[in-house]
Amino acid sequence: MAAEPIYPLAPKSTRYLLRGQFWAIPIEGGRFGAGCVVGAHTKDGKKSSRMFIAGVVRWVGNEPPTKTDLKGLPIEKFAFAHLKVFTDAKYILGEAELQFQDEPESAESLELPTWGFGVPKLLAERLAIGPANQSFQATTYGRA
Repeated sequence: MAAEPIYPLAPKSTRYLLRGQFWAIPIEGGRFGAGCVVGAHTKDGKKSSRMFIAGVVRWVGNEPPTKTDLKGLPIEKFAFAHLKVFTDAKYILGEAELQFQDEPESAESLELPTWGFGVPKLLAERLAIGPANQSFQATTYGRA
């Protein structure tokens, strides 16, 4: 049986990533969005050590997210991402009971688009400005 992760966690590989783990996404104005682990990136049935399925949670706050803040919230968008997506956050803060719907627990290499390092931040900033002023369109899966 694997040991429970100790948070905050600074992952160096996807080995200890679990569905529902989350991190803070610093955005303009000193606010925060929330990123999360959706699932595993696989190729020929083997889990990648650097890529995973990341998501942006439909949440924005004045402080970094907590598992209580995120409980029951849906995923706004998801796609493959490299571990370097944690560059600004540095740490996984914990695990939350998120509202997963169509988000896969794993996917093969060509089944989903791949985000560049800054896409989760752009999506979180889009959430912060609200639907009236959104102009950024990322090619990702999830709800619009």
